[in-house]
Amino acid sequence: MGASKAELDSIWDAAVERKESRARKRREPPLVRLWDGDWNLRGRVTGEYAAEFEFKLNDTGSGKVDLPFDHHLARWVSRYWERDVQNVFITVDKDGARWSGMLDKCTTDQDESGLRVTHLDFLHDYEQLKHIDVWPNPFTPASVQFPKQFILAGPSVYTLKTALFLNLFRIQGNLWRLPDDPLSFSGWLQGLNYKEWPILVTPSSLLLDDSQWTIVSSRFKTWHDMASTTLGDGQLYVECRRWMLGDEQPWPGAGLNRNGQLIIDIKDKSGWFEQTAIGGTIAGGLIRTGIDIADNLIDEVRYDLEAVVDADEYNIPGFLGIVPKQPWVVYRTDDKVNTAESTSFTWQPATVAQVNVGGKSMPGVNEGISAAVQLAFNALSTYLFLPSMGGPVDTLLKPIYEDTILAFMSLKSPLRTTSLGWSHYYERFQDGGDQAWTLSAIIALRNGFWATRQRTSHTMKIGDGAPYLVGDRGEGHLFLGDRVGGQIPGAPTGRVVVEQVASLSLSWDADTPHEWEITTGDPDADTDPLDHALSRVKDAFAAIHDLGVI
Repeated sequence: MGASKAELDSIWDAAVERKESRARKRREPPLVRLWDGDWNLRGRVTGEYAAEFEFKLNDTGSGKVDLPFDHHLARWVSRYWERDVQNVFITVDKDGARWSGMLDKCTTDQDESGLRVTHLDFLHDYEQLKHIDVWPNPFTPASVQFPKQFILAGPSVYTLKTALFLNLFRIQGNLWRLPDDPLSFSGWLQGLNYKEWPILVTPSSLLLDDSQWTIVSSRFKTWHDMASTTLGDGQLYVECRRWMLGDEQPWPGAGLNRNGQLIIDIKDKSGWFEQTAIGGTIAGGLIRTGIDIADNLIDEVRYDLEAVVDADEYNIPGFLGIVPKQPWVVYRTDDKVNTAESTSFTWQPATVAQVNVGGKSMPGVNEGISAAVQLAFNALSTYLFLPSMGGPVDTLLKPIYEDTILAFMSLKSPLRTTSLGWSHYYERFQDGGDQAWTLSAIIALRNGFWATRQRTSHTMKIGDGAPYLVGDRGEGHLFLGDRVGGQIPGAPTGRVVVEQVASLSLSWDADTPHEWEITTGDPDADTDPLDHALSRVKDAFAAIHDLGVI
């Protein structure tokens, strides 16, 4: 039985109201506020000459505000000698997104006419993660760090969150050191009261985490350096959002009541191991696929899904956003509809079909040979009534036999060999797996194939509302880390590739209204494959070798 005319009119009116409400919100200027180092509000920024704030995927974006020299907030920031608390923070709220960061520098310029302008430059709060070291053992003092390496394996989201939480607990718990105020009783218990921590990690479930598995390791690396490869592999998005009084609690039962706490969450926007789209055509639509890891732990096999499960979220009236398993936003290059302002598509083929690792024998081999040599010559010495010769002979022979048995590994990818054709680059030696037939060597093999894989990148610049809306928390179709499609320029079949939103820029000035600009894809895709590989894998596995036991 069909809906009545009254019901249809009601649905239509609701849709029109949602559209008008969204249009009104998008015309509203950004809410820009300055805070002192204790997160006390100092004022709302108005009357600025220009402003621009950049969201970057898993990296530190920049922000800037240009104010008249005699603006009351410009005076407050520039007169640092009059403040007891030096740090200055900023928050920018627009379309459900919140940009927050700390003042990097304050510059006052005066031109030939005597006009003075104060420039405030900020760094996004992701910068905080570049100033948190991951200790080998967060529970012992710096002078006693055993084991030599922090190693954790598991689902990417849960593993990275755990590593960050443990080191935040180390910092806030005042382990093995006095609190900032030794005379304050609460200072001694601060580690047990997360509601007083400046930085918090959103809790998540290990059993419900279906993100890609990983192994992270660190020997006093920053959390950012340790996590960068895992974040890129799994297409994860690190959300850094300041919690303000009046906001919803970041998780049920959080009970926060202090302004300005930085909430760190890691969101899986890939859909890798369930179903998602990585490409398709304009005529045929995006093709949903799944992924499996081959038995050799190296090759990844992606297959088309026969039974596609539609995302329930898209059936909700008024829903805005992108579900990772079913991305739908596509920008075209051959039509005036849904057109990107500029686009660049890059493809790089895979290089080698075989990876070699190693250099040192697996644990126990050199020691076993040494023991056998000493035992044999000690027995011979006893039989000939001579002094023990086992030690001296072993010293002479060790340079000959050491690291000759089970000291290297080599693996050839049958899938890559087939795909590259008869003539191709043969092999490369991968650093990081110095000791063969160990966990570090297996990881080095995997990363060697990853670093030399086929890569595509589609970089687009598009405008907000053309026709898709940029926004977070249900106020836009797409935001940082979401996967959107772009048509390859000149592809005869209208082929589409799907890439993550890599950066967002919110800008405005006195003559131009606020506007969003987005960039998708990997900006490093056109770099030399060898340079790219070296930059991604350097120090990735030296940490495991530092353990000295594998």
